Order: sequence, then C-alpha cells, then structure tokens
Amino acid sequence: MLRIRLRRTGKKKQPYYRVVVADQRAPRDGDFIEVIGHYNPRTQPTTVELKEERVKHWLSVGAQPSETVHRVLHKAGLIEVGPPKRVTKPSRAEREAEAAAAAAAQAEAEAAAEAASAEASADESSDDDASDES
Repeated sequence: MLRIRLRRTGKKKQPYYRVVVADQRAPRDGDFIEVIGHYNPRTQPTTVELKEERVKHWLSVGAQPSETVHRVLHKAGLIEVGPPKRVTKPSRAEREAEAAAAAAAQAEAEAAAEAASAEASADESSDDDASDES
C-alpha cells in the first residue's frame, strides 16, 4: 500500500521534511516513489509547499496520508475530512474528575436506597398499626 508521508532531512536538531509517496513498508528515510512537496515546521508560520496536482493524483490512486501529512493536507485545503483524533490516556485531572463523579453517583444511589428502605419500614409499621386496630 502506498503512503504519503514525511521524510526527514536537514541537520541535527534542525528538521526539514520532504512530503513523499512511498511504500508503507519502506523505512522513513528509505526508498520513495516521488517527492510531492516539502514542510518546514521551524518557521513561523510553518512553511508548506505542495504540488497540488500530484497530491490529488496520488490520493485518487489510493495512497493513504500519514496522520501528520493528513493534518497538513487538511490545513492546505486538499482534504475535506479532518484528521482523526488521537486516542490518548486521560489526564490526571480528567481521571480525578471521573472518580469524583463516580463517588457522587454512588453516594446518591446509597441515599436513594436508604430512603426507600426507610419508606418501606414506615409502610410496614403503618400496616401493623392498621391490623392491630381491627
């Protein structure tokens, strides 16, 4: 399967990427089929230059963009569908909020069960009083 992905070039600690079409099994900086653009994340704003016709051609042929390239193509307006959301583990604050919500729900359920049992015992005592009078 073909992939549209980034190929790293540039000096150490100064990355510069070429947007290439390559076989997905090829190593990151290994063989590729065609260079269709370049991407420099170190400039403000980031520099992206793409050969739009070639990108559209490779997408129509069935090449799948990597997650990062998908985001770049979406920003450039070449792909309408937004990039997929990354699945990450919840942050500490999210875990604590979830635990607090679960504790509150459990306390509410216990209070409801206690109220129901108190109401049931009150009904039983009123039934006993009614049977004593007969």
